[in-house]
Amino acid sequence: MALGDIVTLAVIQGLTEFLPVSSSGHLVLGQHLLGVQAPGVALEVALHLGTLISVAVVFAKDIKKLLLACFSFVRPMSNEGQTAEVKLYRRLVRLLVLASVPTGVIGMAFKDLFIALFSSPRFVGFALIVTGIILLVVSRMQGTKTLQHMRIRDTLTVGLAQGLAITPGISRAGLTISTGLLLGYDRGTATRFSFLLSIPAIVGASLLEAPSLLGATLNFPLGWMVVGVLVAALTGVVAILGLVQMLKRGKLSYFAYYVWAVGILTMLLVR
Repeated sequence: MALGDIVTLAVIQGLTEFLPVSSSGHLVLGQHLLGVQAPGVALEVALHLGTLISVAVVFAKDIKKLLLACFSFVRPMSNEGQTAEVKLYRRLVRLLVLASVPTGVIGMAFKDLFIALFSSPRFVGFALIVTGIILLVVSRMQGTKTLQHMRIRDTLTVGLAQGLAITPGISRAGLTISTGLLLGYDRGTATRFSFLLSIPAIVGASLLEAPSLLGATLNFPLGWMVVGVLVAALTGVVAILGLVQMLKRGKLSYFAYYVWAVGILTMLLVR
C-alpha cells in the first residue's frame, strides 16, 4: 500500500466519521471507485484511533469530567461532595453505557450481514439516499431538551440508532443526531451526546478487531501508519467543528443533497 493510499483513506475516515455522510459507505466507494486498497485490520484500527483522538481533542472538557465521574464510582463521594455537575456526569456515564448496549447487541447479532453489505456498492448508494432523506426531515428541527432531561428510554433509542448505523451508507452521526432531534433535544445536546457516544463505539469496535492484530503483517512502513493516524485525527477535528457550526445554522439539508448526489451516481455508475 502506498503512502498516498493511506493518506486518502485517513482523510475519508476523518471527515466522514463525524460528518453525517457515512464513513463506512465512503470507504466502500473509495475502494471501489478510486481503486484504493482495503486498509487491512491494523490500519483500520489505527485510523479509528485517529478519529478517537479527534473526539478527545474537541470534547476534552466533557471527557475529563466523565473520567472524574467514573473515578467517583470507585471512590464514592459523600452527598455533600457531589455538586450538581458531578451528579450530571455520573448520570451521563450510566446513560452512555446503556446506550452502548443496543449498539453492541446489533453489531454482534448481525455482524455477518453487515460484512456482506460492505461488498455491495449499489446497496451503499441506496443507503446514502436513505441517509439524505433522514437529514432533510430533521434539518430544521430544534428541540428544547438538554442532557438534564435525558431519560433511559431516549438513551436506548439513540443507542439503537447507532447500532443500525453500522449499515454501510447509513451515517452514524447523522442517524444518532437526527434521533436526538426527533426526541425533542436541542441541536447542541443531540450533537454532544452523539459524539460522546461514539467513544465507546469506536473503542469497542477496535477491541473486537484486536485478536486479528496478533497475526497481522504490515505491507508498508510503520511510520506511514502514524501519518495516517495524525491525518485522520486532524481531519476529524475539522469535521466535528464544521458539523457543529452547520447544525447551529440548521444546515443539515446541505449534507442531504450531497449524499443524494453520491448515492444516485453510485447506483447509476456501479454495475
